[in-house]
Amino acid sequence: MDGVDSREIIRILIADDHALFREGLRRILEREEGMEIAGEANDGAEALWLADRMKPDVILMDISLPGANGVRITRQIKRRHREVHVIMLSMYDDIAHITESFRAGASGYVIKTDPSGELIKTIGCVVKEGVSIPPAMEHRLLKGLREPEFLSGIKDVRLTNKEVRILKLMASGRTNKEIANRLLVSEKMVKNILNHIYRKLGVKNRAQAVVEGLKRQYISKN
Repeated sequence: MDGVDSREIIRILIADDHALFREGLRRILEREEGMEIAGEANDGAEALWLADRMKPDVILMDISLPGANGVRITRQIKRRHREVHVIMLSMYDDIAHITESFRAGASGYVIKTDPSGELIKTIGCVVKEGVSIPPAMEHRLLKGLREPEFLSGIKDVRLTNKEVRILKLMASGRTNKEIANRLLVSEKMVKNILNHIYRKLGVKNRAQAVVEGLKRQYISKN
């Protein structure tokens, strides 16, 4: 499986109110080495309950769940379980939905009409790197984050020159290994610096760090 260590089992929770869609996802994922279905949820309340009980590695979250929608449930899950990766499943590819999802703490965003291979790739990427933002979607995400409402009412945060450089490289889609090679440092050092950046910005993952970097204008708006 691309991007995933087959020696480790990735436990996945599927949250979608359409039984046929869940069944289709289950069949696709069960064919992948190193993946197993930890459970299925029909609505937001059940997704939250199963997340608390099972603590899966990845949750495939329908953005339009009945009751509390996928964005609201993602925000609650990330407050309780920072280590859980949420990948939003959506029919919408507009800036508003993409931006809202990543701001809530999602680590990836997959359009339901995409090929199954895109979902498998996204799961592998978020487990390995913490976030997955395809280039075409990254452009729309960053465009949305440049809107004035995202750039106001923020507190000052001081990042060092090296932290800013790493933040910019991360925002351009570079992996930890690529950043380490670019800066001629170890990958472990990059991870340590990223942890410092997360603490300073008050975020939990790479996607949220990009959001906050844009809001604080550490990442160029040009």
